[in-house]
Amino acid sequence: MNVLILGGTGFLGTAVAQACERSGATVRVLSRGGTSTVGEGVRGDVRMPRLGLSAADLARIRADTTHVVFCFGSVSWTSGPGEVLETHGNGMRSALAFLHDLPELRQAVHVSSLLALGRAEGRITNRELYTGQRFRNWYEYGKYCAERLVRDALELPVGVVRFGPVLGPDPRGGRPDTRHGLPVAFPHLLAGYPVHLARRGDFPCWVTDASSAAEIVVKALTTPIGRATWTWFDPALPTLAEVFAEVCRPWGVVPRIVEARPLGRFTRLLGERVGTPRELAEYTEPWFDLDVDVLDEIPEPWPVPAPDYLGATGRALRDGAERKALT
Repeated sequence: MNVLILGGTGFLGTAVAQACERSGATVRVLSRGGTSTVGEGVRGDVRMPRLGLSAADLARIRADTTHVVFCFGSVSWTSGPGEVLETHGNGMRSALAFLHDLPELRQAVHVSSLLALGRAEGRITNRELYTGQRFRNWYEYGKYCAERLVRDALELPVGVVRFGPVLGPDPRGGRPDTRHGLPVAFPHLLAGYPVHLARRGDFPCWVTDASSAAEIVVKALTTPIGRATWTWFDPALPTLAEVFAEVCRPWGVVPRIVEARPLGRFTRLLGERVGTPRELAEYTEPWFDLDVDVLDEIPEPWPVPAPDYLGATGRALRDGAERKALT
């Protein structure tokens, strides 16, 4: 394989690039910075025609790229409409158009999110995308728009892989990023602030680790996935409360999880004012009814999530905090 990864310098993108390289593939990583710790870094921008590539890079990539991974996009659940629609909408249109110029293309994979389902009603499988759902934020709508564009590109060999929150130590090294998504809650919990959750967080949040998620992307490239949709999450199905407890365990901290009922949304808003992060305030109840049998649509053998990846997340946070204190 000669793999081009669009957005391969982020948390999950780096793990995907590493997994592709371990599989024996030649890896190119496109980013606006043009650098990569894995394979060859190429400067470009998915929002621009022909990905903003130089003439020389364009010729090389056109000549020998056999597989492409779409791993770009905003990761913040509080992104605004401009950033989301420019990246997930215009960026995806540009990326899909670029695939037409790759004569050796065999398979492309779009890394999507389960949050593209928004507040979906009813049992969710791999077939559903639009269910009449409402979206909690622009991030969810952007992920929905990107997957919708991929599904509508019937002439292209692009499959979809969906993940929930992806955790674990940062494959790039250093302290895990707690500025976006579910990890925003970690510093608050470690500082002793409460988080208000329905049923005290006793519901799945569909997490997995970066290592097994990356292996699923490689499996989708090599099986190949075709135009199917796969959904992957930790088969152990840790609840949101268990995720918080395991991340806090290396710190010797018991997370303060407060029942969000019976005052419902008022309690959640109050919780945001006293510590519950804004990005988590709309995710205090079960997110949707996902059919766990969707895992069976992924050919076995399945990757095994890294042992204690949740505790490893907490240890990486602790070690990063200690290094920061020393400097």
